[in-house]
Amino acid sequence: MTDLTTNQNTGYSAESLLAKLVDQSLTIGNPDQLKRFIIAQQQVSELPLYLRCLIGVGAFIASLCFIAFLFLVELIQFNNEAELVLWGLVFTAVAITLLKVAGEVHNAKQSFFIQLSFVAMAMGKTLFVLGVGIATESAWGVTCAILIITLITYSVYRISIDRFLSSFAVLASVMANIFWDKDLVSVREIVFNVFLFLQLLIAALLLCYEKVKRSLIPLSYAFVFSIIWAILILMDTSQFGYRNEQELISIMLPSCMLSISLIACMGWVAGSFSMLKSVPMVLATLVVIIIGFLSIPGVTLSILLLVLGYAKHENILSVTGVLFLPYCLVVFYYNLDITLLHKSVLLILSGLVLLAGRFCITYQGWDKCKENY
Repeated sequence: MTDLTTNQNTGYSAESLLAKLVDQSLTIGNPDQLKRFIIAQQQVSELPLYLRCLIGVGAFIASLCFIAFLFLVELIQFNNEAELVLWGLVFTAVAITLLKVAGEVHNAKQSFFIQLSFVAMAMGKTLFVLGVGIATESAWGVTCAILIITLITYSVYRISIDRFLSSFAVLASVMANIFWDKDLVSVREIVFNVFLFLQLLIAALLLCYEKVKRSLIPLSYAFVFSIIWAILILMDTSQFGYRNEQELISIMLPSCMLSISLIACMGWVAGSFSMLKSVPMVLATLVVIIIGFLSIPGVTLSILLLVLGYAKHENILSVTGVLFLPYCLVVFYYNLDITLLHKSVLLILSGLVLLAGRFCITYQGWDKCKENY
């Protein structure tokens, strides 16, 4: 049986912890069944995040080159939708097989087969989506194709970067259709706000619920980055629609939803929503409401990411929040469809509010005295 993963920071493994729990009679059920369950929840051992990102970029480029090669040698035809879908399913099956061949031993063979598998999976999904998209001649058809192939592979292809990219592609495709589908005239803003609300709700459940399966972690990040992408597009573009049918989507309601999400997150981090009644939390809530009233959703979302990253010890969320904040300020200042004077006033007020909050926290010693919370 495969050994259970050992934590590199503590030196403990799930197997040793399980043995201690069994010795103290703190487990329910058969220990062997518990061990098999833990192993089943493990994802394939992977490289560090930055290497996975580089491999992902390389796999995408390699898949495009190989697809171009297949087209040049006339093994595939872009005018034959059924053939594209079939080739897509074939490459997807090959990718799953290669992942199984890679095995569990960390060596050059495993690394080679995992990367080869990832390239095959990228090719398979690209061809499948391309075939369905050409057949349906619809942007929503492309979205459905991405959703179908993601549902097929999510549980059997246990590579987190693939799960994240596929899930994010589904959400980003839906959001793109909401922004620019010509059939959503007059209801675009309603559909956008409903979809954003659902994303915030699902992301909150995935990130804050303690019993979420490890396999759903990439999905939670997909929702986070989909929300970021939606806010960026909303801040960068003031008009949406198709050709001559241009509509405005107000940022007021998304800003309010993000403010409410941030307040709820603060209550969750504090351990109880009743803690929001404490003086530090009341002041923090007041600051969040003011920022929300100023309609700068990027700032609110950045703070939300920083709070979540700090509470969950997730460096990805923290770094994303740090990078997202200045970018949102730049985009807001240069692209929001209001006067320069209005932009300047909003930015100055936001900065003053944040500085005042920091001064108050330091002056009262709330950043050092945990019991005040």
